[in-house]
Amino acid sequence: MKLRTLLRAGIASVALLLCSSPAVAHVKWFVEHDVSKPPMPIGEVLNGTFIKMFLVAVALTYVFFLADRYIHEKRYLEAFDNSLKKFDGFASYVMRISAGIFFFALWIWYLYHGSTFYITPELKTTAPWVPWLHLLLALAVFTRWTVPITGIGVFILYAAAIGDYGIFHMLDYVIFLGIGFFLITVGLKSAAWRKSGFVTLFACAGLTLIWASVEKFGYADWTFPLFAENPDMLMGMEPRTFMTLSGIVEFSVTFVLLGAVSVVGRLVSLGMMSIFVLAVFEFGIVDAVGHLMIVAILFVLIVRGPTDARNMLVLPDKSVFTEAYFMTGLYFLAFVMVFILYYGLHFLIFGV
Repeated sequence: MKLRTLLRAGIASVALLLCSSPAVAHVKWFVEHDVSKPPMPIGEVLNGTFIKMFLVAVALTYVFFLADRYIHEKRYLEAFDNSLKKFDGFASYVMRISAGIFFFALWIWYLYHGSTFYITPELKTTAPWVPWLHLLLALAVFTRWTVPITGIGVFILYAAAIGDYGIFHMLDYVIFLGIGFFLITVGLKSAAWRKSGFVTLFACAGLTLIWASVEKFGYADWTFPLFAENPDMLMGMEPRTFMTLSGIVEFSVTFVLLGAVSVVGRLVSLGMMSIFVLAVFEFGIVDAVGHLMIVAILFVLIVRGPTDARNMLVLPDKSVFTEAYFMTGLYFLAFVMVFILYYGLHFLIFGV
């Protein structure tokens, strides 16, 4: 198969995945919700519409990895890709500055509104120490010797939020565990520890997005009030159909982002970051603050790129067709496992 054909197919698959769903803010920040209630039964989730959309996503996933592995095998733009991977220092500054802005914004929010939250808008708290910890964490990012304080503070806020909201609710925000660990390791001299910080950061960001995609299936009705206020978001679809599409798109884009090994992965990061940025125009300052850190992580993935740990998914002695088949099999496995974990943990924790 010619390179031009593969590139067109790969670009088309990414474009379809990114453009088939407009940006939707994290619904918990804007509507009433109750995670203790049982999600929609899996039998109702897996309807005809879901199956058709999923099969299309599987086909696009195969085409994407066919193009990605071909570009990787032929080493197209490899020198350019590798040159960007040296930007660890710049990436670290991006994360530190973003964390400083994020926590300073939370402190300013408290000054203007008299209310505060732990790390995302729906995690509200009346604890008087929280906004002042936000200020401390914002100031601590300025030096490499104090930035670990910010990382430790993120863990403290996460633990406090678990105490108030429960572990299942906080599984939505595993990304902050990755951010906390990254900020602890960022100032260390050990290259191995710094690399582990990037690996953990990217993995936790991916897990957060994948977990949120299953929530769109199980609790689609949470978003219906937003659709009533913003019907144009539906693009002519029924609300439940739209949420099915949104969940499959979010899962698929995140999976290909985590699995891509060529420079194409940077394009996926750019597309996903654009979606989160565009959401700010629709949902305002709450969305801007809430998604600031994930936008920062996606920007780091664009500029710095993934770590070498991604290469464990490469099968160097196999054809690109076998590699694409292997990654598509992992896609199937990941989809099933996340469903089992989401519904299984909900049952174990809440008993319903």
